[in-house]
Amino acid sequence: MCDNHDDGETAAIILCNVCGNLCTDCDRFLHLHRRTKTHQRQVFKEEEEAIKVDLHEGCGRTKLFWLMALADSKTMKAMVEFREQTGKPTTSSSEACRFCGCRSGTELSAVGSVCSDTDCQEYAKIACSKTHPCGHPCGGVKNEEHCLPCLHGCDKNATALKQDADDMCMICFTEALSAAPAIQLDCSHVFHLQCCQRVLENRWLGPRITFGFMSCPICKNKINHTVLKDLLDPIKELYEDVRRKALMRLEYEGLHKSEAITTPGVRFYNDPAGYAMNRYAYYVCYKCKKAYFGGEARCDAEAGQGDDYDPRELICGACSDVSRAQMCPKHGTDFLEYKCRYCCSVAVFFCFGTTHFCNACHDDFQRMTSIPKEELPHCPAGSPKGKQLEGTECPLHVVHPPTGEEFALGCGVCRNAHTF
Repeated sequence: MCDNHDDGETAAIILCNVCGNLCTDCDRFLHLHRRTKTHQRQVFKEEEEAIKVDLHEGCGRTKLFWLMALADSKTMKAMVEFREQTGKPTTSSSEACRFCGCRSGTELSAVGSVCSDTDCQEYAKIACSKTHPCGHPCGGVKNEEHCLPCLHGCDKNATALKQDADDMCMICFTEALSAAPAIQLDCSHVFHLQCCQRVLENRWLGPRITFGFMSCPICKNKINHTVLKDLLDPIKELYEDVRRKALMRLEYEGLHKSEAITTPGVRFYNDPAGYAMNRYAYYVCYKCKKAYFGGEARCDAEAGQGDDYDPRELICGACSDVSRAQMCPKHGTDFLEYKCRYCCSVAVFFCFGTTHFCNACHDDFQRMTSIPKEELPHCPAGSPKGKQLEGTECPLHVVHPPTGEEFALGCGVCRNAHTF
């Protein structure tokens, strides 16, 4: 039993040459001070061989004294960490680095013991310098209004943590939460600050705007924290821009009361904005930085556009107005669209300062630009890659010059209003 408890029930797991038999909590508290850190401690053999299993919201975890294994059932990622043999007497006078656990070359700083490793030194610059009443350093970042609760679970009155210091950051899944300064999002989940920043800086994959990166990897609620405000504000502004334009297009196409929105139980029930943003593909103009329409998302998926693209070629209709189309008196240039030069699709890319491409034709632009104009398919010409379609009706429902010539479709919203 633990010599520091009077209840006669608390089991001891460690023998200290000065303090006697101690439980986990007493060992942690009594050996926080510099004077007691050098005590020789021996873990009981039974505890060395014991296996502890934790099932947290982020991942499942199996702990032994010499090994820790984690697994995430959703992503099928797993990690095994071999730990220092804690069964050996602890006599080292040097303190372990608070981030990586290394005992060589550590120096005492404002945020605790930190080694000379470059990453750890960078972490020390942004880490909170406060210490919790339990003696553990705050695992959060400096200048927060409210400190991150102790990741070791010492403060029982704090907001319930769904993770602890040994849990992996579910963004990087390479280091424990205690290995770098972390933040607790509004949804209560904890991640490394730099991992959150990297996700928001990298944004979406590929040319098409998507906002899945804004969601918490665990609960899918929107990422939000005061420290991330400078990164989140322009993203939220872009989100509202895409949302407004997608809703306006949905309404002009007469789809704002379609069954995909009004039928109970469907994915976008009573969510016209979600349906519109899922239906239409929008891109960020390299010049004006505004979102512009590039066709339906299903066409984007069929084209198979990958990550290999030049963002400088993503130019909206207003910034690539080579034919000097008339400005819409109602919507200005916000919805100005161009036809792909090689098929009857809405253009997404503007290349060479002269040519508009849809996704599919841009994927094979070398072949498309080498085809003689007289050999190009006539209207209706479909995607992918200038395929000749049957019939006489243009997919864009407009009369336009022969394939191979630039043509401004005009205001996309007004054009759809006339079509429907």
